[in-house]
Amino acid sequence: MTAHDNWKKNIVLFLASQTLSLFGSALVQYAIMWYITLSTQSGVMMTISIICGFLPTFFLSPFAGVWADRYNRKLLIIFADSVIALSTLVLAVLFYLGYDAIWLLFLMSAIRSLGAGVQIPAVNAYIPQIVPQDKLIKVNATNGTIQAMVMLISPMISGALLTVASLESIFIIDVEFISGERFYRSPHFSLRRMLSSRWFERKSVT
Repeated sequence: MTAHDNWKKNIVLFLASQTLSLFGSALVQYAIMWYITLSTQSGVMMTISIICGFLPTFFLSPFAGVWADRYNRKLLIIFADSVIALSTLVLAVLFYLGYDAIWLLFLMSAIRSLGAGVQIPAVNAYIPQIVPQDKLIKVNATNGTIQAMVMLISPMISGALLTVASLESIFIIDVEFISGERFYRSPHFSLRRMLSSRWFERKSVT
């Protein structure tokens, strides 16, 4: 396989995996907002949910951008994905056990938002590493279009799912999406490589 074909394969696999992750995360985030709105009938509670779900990302992203420049971007993405998946799984188990307090949803929304705050800058910084310079604008445009489409349809799909499924079932869908994305990732994201790397490995200066 030529180098030309290789970068195309890598970016397709990478974007496919990140689309799965983004779609699952958006489903859960909006499902939590719909659930709180419907169960509390309170605008204040909905506002708190929005703050917990989006404000941590806003404040953490600038710092995460610096981390993405200084440390291993691949491991930052894996770490953020793992935190989001673990928090979602814990929340699903708690809901299945009957612990469905609203404050748990606020807490997990904030944790997931922190994970997204690390993941998004790391993803944006990683793409130029695997895409030729002359193709970068086209790939970034494609990635932006995919993200916009996901964010457009996620509120509608999460609302529709809440009419036929429980909230904890949607949590499990997100965990499955994050787990499933591993099969679409490029070889750069193998578990063996993750385990053999150092979390704070500095990039070599080229």
